[in-house]
Amino acid sequence: MKKTLRIAALIAMTAVVVACEKEPQPEGTTEAIEVQQAPKNHAIILNEGDRNGIASLSYLNLATGTLNNDWFLANNERNLGVLGGDVVVYGSKAYVTVSMSGTLEVIDTATGASQQYNLNNCYPNRLTAHGGKIYITCHNPRSVIRIDTTAPGTKEAECLLGDYNPEGIAALNGRLFVASSYVDDGTGNLTYDNKLYVIDINGFNVISTLTIPTNPQKVLPVDNNHVVVNGWGEWDMNTGATFDHGTAVVDAQTLAVTTSPQLISFMAVRNGMVYGIASTYDQSWTQHIEYLTFNPTTLETSSLPIRLDDNVTNNPYSIAVHPDNGDIYITTDGGTYSNTEGDVYCFSSNGTRRWRNQVGVYPSKIVFY
Repeated sequence: MKKTLRIAALIAMTAVVVACEKEPQPEGTTEAIEVQQAPKNHAIILNEGDRNGIASLSYLNLATGTLNNDWFLANNERNLGVLGGDVVVYGSKAYVTVSMSGTLEVIDTATGASQQYNLNNCYPNRLTAHGGKIYITCHNPRSVIRIDTTAPGTKEAECLLGDYNPEGIAALNGRLFVASSYVDDGTGNLTYDNKLYVIDINGFNVISTLTIPTNPQKVLPVDNNHVVVNGWGEWDMNTGATFDHGTAVVDAQTLAVTTSPQLISFMAVRNGMVYGIASTYDQSWTQHIEYLTFNPTTLETSSLPIRLDDNVTNNPYSIAVHPDNGDIYITTDGGTYSNTEGDVYCFSSNGTRRWRNQVGVYPSKIVFY
């Protein structure tokens, strides 16, 4: 999420978090990270920063119970850049887009050493990996670019899109699915799209444009034949009410679209189930946060028993689920939408709180490997 959307988007979102009862902890408290033995014992947390700050990467070693919030800086003797976009782990490398710096970082996950590549101010945003290629949504021009992992410094191909900024992207069944989200008129006024581009990977051209809920953000595969897209919708700044929001489930073969009015702000997928965070405001501008699961087959939702510390005003900022044990990770933004460090919470799959630790500014994504 970029800063121009941050406050408005958080007003419009609905999120899922797991709630559990626990005595409040003082601000800045860190707790012992539980050691675990699982195939994926490592995690990278992208702290996106903001337009005036520096993005960073936190490294979490679940086998030793250690967290390093200066992982990138310590291993490269330089900062990551301004406004982190996205991170994926593919093979032995982590790929990180840094939007305002216009760069792609290719990081050796074993050592943390990175090679930086200049993407010529294309404002690289979200990314996905498939078939030895990296696909990146860009805002300048509005497009998807393809990069071969054997030559990450060269843009192999480009697929131009429409008049709105592309956000989330996913690859499934020989196709890319790209959310067409919003456009800024240069004065901070936003208008929104309600489209999902379908790109043929082989021809690298748009083959269809699907109508989905307004202001789509993240696109995730949920099984071998479906992707899910969360549409934040638009909102009334006088009442806090949202409209035209919802969640779409798309058949990757037939391109049939099924929609639900369920608003999901941040989401993650495990074993065909969507985990989400929903945040809404009532007419008195009181925030209501819900943590839930969403079944993309039945479109049914269920609440999760998760709650953050009572004395913390931080806003939920992302959700991730460990692929092995189902632990649920919630990050928060540091509170009051300010340029301060956020936290990461870990809950068991049944909502029991495991630990909480401080990470970087606006921790927006966690990937496990």
